[in-house]
Amino acid sequence: MLSKLRKFALRALAALAGLALAVALLAVVTPQGRAAARAALFIPEVLPDIPIKPQSWLSREPIVEEIGYETASGQGVADLYRPAGDGRHAAVVFFQGVVPGGRFDPRIVALGKGLARAGMAVMIPWSETQRTGRIAVEDVDALVRAFQHLRTLDSVDPERVGMGGICVGASLATVAAQDERIRSDVSFVNFFAGYYDAADFAKAIGSRSRFGDGYASPWEPDSLVYRVFRDHLIEGVVNDADRAALTRVFVDDDAAAEAGVSSLAPDARAAYRLLKGVPPEEADGVIAALSPATAEFFQAISPSAAIDRLEARMLIMHDTGDKLVPSEESRRLAAALGRSDTYHTEFSFFQRQIQVHVGESGGIGPIGYVREAFKLYMHMYNIMRQVS
Repeated sequence: MLSKLRKFALRALAALAGLALAVALLAVVTPQGRAAARAALFIPEVLPDIPIKPQSWLSREPIVEEIGYETASGQGVADLYRPAGDGRHAAVVFFQGVVPGGRFDPRIVALGKGLARAGMAVMIPWSETQRTGRIAVEDVDALVRAFQHLRTLDSVDPERVGMGGICVGASLATVAAQDERIRSDVSFVNFFAGYYDAADFAKAIGSRSRFGDGYASPWEPDSLVYRVFRDHLIEGVVNDADRAALTRVFVDDDAAAEAGVSSLAPDARAAYRLLKGVPPEEADGVIAALSPATAEFFQAISPSAAIDRLEARMLIMHDTGDKLVPSEESRRLAAALGRSDTYHTEFSFFQRQIQVHVGESGGIGPIGYVREAFKLYMHMYNIMRQVS
């Protein structure tokens, strides 16, 4: 009897070993298998609650170097994360946008190294506007030029290059991907927590609400996004004296300056009302009264302005608890694209796990955690599959 059980156990182990070998071979020889394996190994790198990081056991330390590239104003600077060894790899230009952690934020470094270990080169441009917390139209052109430069590198396969970003970075990367110089060359755009239309984003901030078709609900923007919004609204005001008055009220916190509000020009008065907060039903009219310079700025930084020119595949991700950009902005982008190849993922734990943005997501429990992690895995699988 023991002999029969032993033989059965050995056969079972042999069968399992054969199955494991078959799965391993499948992962090596098929694009789907390679993408699945790379995505599975990448997930623990960006989720801090997973203590085991097997990707580092199975891959070499990536090469990290500072590189330069030409911009309209001179020499741009970027950090390049690339796989160790020879050969040409898929690649992505990744723009941080306004990120409080700075150029070498540990989360950004982990992302760059994790993608490099997964076989992708990652170029992360750095601009002065990021340090000062500004949104600059000029950054769009810089991103176009960064993409063009990345495709020329010996370690990069020029046919497998995409773009991506976080928050403002996601939106500006998408605007860059619409540019006629590169739009037919951009393989994909990974859009993480960006806005689709800057005027709608201004409406959400100014009305302290998130909104969609037929509804509006309270939403309190984070202090960072309010500060960036404030500075750009004031900057767009036409009259010097009005700009100075708004600066005293909202930047210097001078209560006495409120007395001069009644004399503001219509565009400055509109900026004042949005910074104070307006009801959602009044926000569109107030935004329409902003200066032409502000309207032009909103247009220049909005993916919505030329969405019909976008050729790249869009992979969209957003956390429903995001306090910097309402997730409805990503929903509007996905709806406007109306394409079957768009991949749109909504999370309810991403902000708490990675803290790229401030979020409201609460604890979700083990089952919820697994469900959300699987969403992230499937999103990353689609990216890896795109460039495999």
